[in-house]
Amino acid sequence: MRTFVARRLLRINANFYRQFGAEFAASRSALQPGMLRALQALDGCAALLDVGCGNGRFAGALPAPVQYVGVDSSAALLGCATPRAGARLLQLDLMNAAWVLRMRRRFPAIVCFAVLHHVPGARRRLRLLRQLRGLLRPGGVCVLSVWQFVHVPRLRRKICDWQQAGITAAQVDAHDYLLDWQRGGSGLRYAHQFSVPELEQLCTRAGFEIRQTYRSDGATGDMGLYVVLRAAG
Repeated sequence: MRTFVARRLLRINANFYRQFGAEFAASRSALQPGMLRALQALDGCAALLDVGCGNGRFAGALPAPVQYVGVDSSAALLGCATPRAGARLLQLDLMNAAWVLRMRRRFPAIVCFAVLHHVPGARRRLRLLRQLRGLLRPGGVCVLSVWQFVHVPRLRRKICDWQQAGITAAQVDAHDYLLDWQRGGSGLRYAHQFSVPELEQLCTRAGFEIRQTYRSDGATGDMGLYVVLRAAG
C-alpha cells in the first residue's frame, strides 16, 4: 500500500474517533465475552499493558493487584475513561514508532483488542506486532483481537464505496473496507477483514507462538477473532 493512501486511511479513523469518541465509547461500555475469556490466559500476571485501550474499560476486569498501563491514540476515547486507582493512561500515536520508548519496561502480559484491523497495510501491522513482541517479557502472554464483520448482514450494509473517502478500490488492499457510522451524526471508518491464516501468519512473522485461536462476541457470537500468543524462542 502506498504511503499517501495509508496516511489517508489513518486520517479517516483519527477523524472518526475525534468526532465520535464519546458515542463510540458509550456503545462499548460492557466487555465482550471474548475479552472476558482472555482473562484466563492472563491469570496471575502482575502487570498488563493495554494497547489501544480506548476508555480503559478492560482495567475494571483485572484483579486489584495488577498494575495497569493503557495507551491509545485518541484523546476523545481516553477522555471517557474512569480508570481505577493507580492505573496509567497515556495518549500515544501507535503509528509513530517512537511510542514504545515511553514504556521504559517490559510487561508480563499485553492485550491489543480491536486495534490491528484499523492499521492499514501489512508492513505497518507487522511493525506494531513486533513492537508488542519487544515489550513482552520472556514467557509473557499477548492476547489480541480483530473485528469480523463481512459475514454479518447488518454490518455489510454499512460498507461504503471508496469514492466517499476520495480513494479508489485499486489503491487499497484486498479485504479493506470503508464503513459508515450513524450514531450522533454521520462518519466513516476504515477496517481490514482478517482471515484466520492471515492473522496467524502475521503473528508468527512477528516472533510469536500461537497458543490458541477462538471466535467470540456480538449477536452472532463470532464477530471477534482472538489469538493468544507467547513470545517465540
